Amino acid sequence: MATSTLHNSSLVMLALLLVFAILHSGGASLRYWGAARIGERAWRLLFAAISIPAAVVLVGYFLAHRYDGLRLWNLQDQAWIVPLVWAGTAISFFFLYPATYNLLEIPALQQPKVRLYASGIIRISRHPQAVGQVLWCFTHLLWIGSSFMLVTCVGLIAHHL
Repeated sequence: MATSTLHNSSLVMLALLLVFAILHSGGASLRYWGAARIGERAWRLLFAAISIPAAVVLVGYFLAHRYDGLRLWNLQDQAWIVPLVWAGTAISFFFLYPATYNLLEIPALQQPKVRLYASGIIRISRHPQAVGQVLWCFTHLLWIGSSFMLVTCVGLIAHHL
């Protein structure tokens, strides 16, 4: 792979992560302002209409380029790596999604509200999304072992920090 391809795909990934962070976290920070002007449900739909396509583009680019870059290591022939990646990924999703999404709020079927979670995964972690993201990055970085994956993981973890 040419060096320019390595740098281009990694730089594009960092740019996409930055755009997603601005749209998603920036949009979340404007929730009260937007909800006061257009209503909670309309704001939630607008936020989802912006965040979800940005996430789809980000995931699509990642899937298309995940093996780009320099190969830093290759553990895929090790017997222990597949169960570790599957188990780590499964555990990461227990942290990533239950505390993040109430899927009925996205299409505005339920009235969105701010909640204090005192049960479930929140009892284990103060910020389950960050814990899940770090675990997902760790397992995928072990599996793929490319410089592109390293750049992606640094960007994702930096966004959560």
